Amino acid sequence: MESEKKLNYVPETLLKKRKINERAAVEAAQQRAEMRKKQRKASLRTTFKRADQFVKEYRKQEKEGARLKVLNKERKTGKAKHPALETAKPDQVLLVIRTKNTHNVHPKIKKTLRYLRLSSMNEGVFVRLDENTRRQLKTVLAYITYGEPNLNTVRDLLLKRGFTLIDNKRTAISDNMMVEERLGEHGIICVEDMIHEIFKCGEQFDNVAKFVLPFQLHEPVRRWREKRLKTHMAETEGEIPYETDVNKLVELMN
Repeated sequence: MESEKKLNYVPETLLKKRKINERAAVEAAQQRAEMRKKQRKASLRTTFKRADQFVKEYRKQEKEGARLKVLNKERKTGKAKHPALETAKPDQVLLVIRTKNTHNVHPKIKKTLRYLRLSSMNEGVFVRLDENTRRQLKTVLAYITYGEPNLNTVRDLLLKRGFTLIDNKRTAISDNMMVEERLGEHGIICVEDMIHEIFKCGEQFDNVAKFVLPFQLHEPVRRWREKRLKTHMAETEGEIPYETDVNKLVELMN
């Protein structure tokens, strides 16, 4: 009678341990790959600056400083070179959109953009045009575009891109109850009240505008970006900047 062949027996505990080790090895490999990916991105951001780049950045800051001195002189002498801002009616509502980044620019410009709540490119805010706001917009003209929004633009922005902070979290303005809870003490109880207050520049404009976070818009089409770049080039040559039709622009960015 033939002897029975003995089968190799592997304990169940050993199989489980092997499976756990294999899973851990896969996870470790994934973590190493993710780490290498992050390191590559970091190395791309950390580029070596040549001497001519430092010179270019220094001259750019010098030019910005000179432009700010001219603006201060204009304010003191009463000479206006920006008629679109100077001739605007009192308490006019403007939609201001940041169209340019601020790498290595004059500190005053960065500070003004932060004060206007335009911390990133393609962000927009509603502002009430008074003397203080007028002066701030002049300071950052090379980095923004602005114009008077119509009712449809105000409504579309608030309904599609209206966000606020609730418990330190960015939250969509989605219902009237939320509005009444936070703005009811100012007589604003629904989204339509907010739209009316912004468009008409009502008594509670500042409270409503502050309640709404800066609008995060999409990158506009390339043709508009190139046109805006030509405008910036014209400004550096001393030509008068223009007021943009923000209603058409928002259609491209919303």
